[in-house]
Amino acid sequence: MTPFGHYLEKLRRSRNLQQKQMADAMEVNPCYVSSLERGRKKPPSKDVLNKLIERLKLTDDEEIGLWRAVELSEPSFRLPNSMSLEEFEFVHELRGSLGNLSHNQLVIMRKTLELGAHKNKDLRAAGGTSG
Repeated sequence: MTPFGHYLEKLRRSRNLQQKQMADAMEVNPCYVSSLERGRKKPPSKDVLNKLIERLKLTDDEEIGLWRAVELSEPSFRLPNSMSLEEFEFVHELRGSLGNLSHNQLVIMRKTLELGAHKNKDLRAAGGTSG
């Protein structure tokens, strides 16, 4: 299941809708909704998502959550040109481990990223650079 699929199912269940009713709101086939929820299809177009937002009358928080789930579910992304050789090596190693990372490994990596974000924020506040 993808973050989008999980979020879509959560929205549907919060409104006590069947997949057919959700499909009607999105103007798509019910089996497409099932495929989305199971993570077998990438998130739909912005037009379809905007119909969903309008017809289900999503709150601002729900809409933010929806777009965040779409972003998190992107199957690929571009690496920045500014990456160092060390970063390329790390990304390569990480790619080989995806799907097998433990909760503890993820927590450690997130904490490490947070430390870097705080360091960069402190450098900018002091008038330095982050790099």
